[in-house]
Amino acid sequence: MLAYHRMYTRVGWLLLGSACLFVTLPQPTQASSLREEAVNYRVLGYEAQQRGDKSAALSLYQKAAALDPTYPAPLNDAGVLMEEQGRLEDAEGAYRKALALNPNYLEAHANLAMLYERRGDKERAIFHWLKRYQLGDPYDPWTARAEERLVALGMLKTYPGMKGALYTRRRVVDEGFQEHQQSLEEFHQISEAHGDWP
Repeated sequence: MLAYHRMYTRVGWLLLGSACLFVTLPQPTQASSLREEAVNYRVLGYEAQQRGDKSAALSLYQKAAALDPTYPAPLNDAGVLMEEQGRLEDAEGAYRKALALNPNYLEAHANLAMLYERRGDKERAIFHWLKRYQLGDPYDPWTARAEERLVALGMLKTYPGMKGALYTRRRVVDEGFQEHQQSLEEFHQISEAHGDWP
């Protein structure tokens, strides 16, 4: 009888322990569902923007940003629309909030740089173009655009030490394109030599 009682006591503790484990297992967080909902609102905002309904797009971007305050993309998107409406202070605030959430957010750096150029604030424009340039992929066309803007704004005169970095990066990209072109030529030569490959 004692063994019977111990067995059921042990089973009871095991069941109680597994119930506690079940209760303490992480449940899907509300944050992940809020992010998904925010992403959906951003997509709807983008679709509205593509249709030309910019006021609806702005509302949807703002709704996405409110749903997930850690999501920088709708802030950047809202900034673009605010800038188009001539609301430059609001646009600057939106871009800055996006960068506060993600200091490496390339699009916000580029948009803020263009905004500062538009306002004639050369030093701030250079700062954000430089960030966009340094953080960007060397093969990204916007990285090349950032380089062009830095040169056009006289960055090489203001910061002569950057000249070497710009030209070194440009040389690396050019070498990469040349290697790619050479491998394509070699591939075409081999394929012509072998005729029809399976």
